[in-house]
Amino acid sequence: MNDLPFNTYIEAEEFFGMRIPYHFFITLQNIQVFSKENGLNTMNTLDDLFGIAYFEGEDARYLQTPIELFPFGKMGVNGIHYGFVIHISNENDYPSGEICPMDSDGVILIGHNTQALFQNLLNSRKIDNYPTLIKKLNLDPIIANKARYDEYGNGLKINVNPRLGWRHIKTTDGIGVFAEEKFYAKNHEHKFFTNNLEAEHFEALADDMRKKGFYASQLFYLKELFWHEWTNYDLAGKFLKEMLIPYEKLNREHLYMTAKNKIDYVAQLHDI
Repeated sequence: MNDLPFNTYIEAEEFFGMRIPYHFFITLQNIQVFSKENGLNTMNTLDDLFGIAYFEGEDARYLQTPIELFPFGKMGVNGIHYGFVIHISNENDYPSGEICPMDSDGVILIGHNTQALFQNLLNSRKIDNYPTLIKKLNLDPIIANKARYDEYGNGLKINVNPRLGWRHIKTTDGIGVFAEEKFYAKNHEHKFFTNNLEAEHFEALADDMRKKGFYASQLFYLKELFWHEWTNYDLAGKFLKEMLIPYEKLNREHLYMTAKNKIDYVAQLHDI
């Protein structure tokens, strides 16, 4: 019996609703083979060693989950879920992050690629129970917390692999905006949204950027507004609808469709 909710790579893509890194799929298959050979349940092994209690795709998404974070699993407590950060689809690998809906930290880094994902999720208290598996997965049994946290214990934020002529600007939700330089205004304000008194200013900036065709800058201001106003369903729906324009203009169909689905979800919440 297969402990994973999918058998093939195509089934895994259908289950998660996205094109997952192939290395992620192969690693899960290797963990399943090890578990079966040792009379273990695969999901128990994943939970024990990596803190992945459940696999879940879009259904793991909360309203405040950033559009660019595509969930693949959950810890099983406090709504904490893991996902791949996909600014641009059809890449071979993606950074991964986790978000806790119960706090305002936004997405924090798990790893900059799939190998780092499993390395950095290793449970130090369980490593000695799985020496063969850790070796098979080419993981280092020595945990280095600095891979995910700074010297003060704060979670690190997501970075992306640089591209010539592209720019990545951080946002409060931990994800950022990644786009060609030409889609940013030269006078782009990097100030994060901090209080409701700035809402009108940020809305004006977003609209101005739209009119001028600086869609990455527009998206930055809209993401800041949404992150601080998502509990207001009217405003959440409004900012999500406005995000459709930059997602379309930046050719991010996967993000456009995710935002559109979230708009429908907000409408349902509004009617409850």
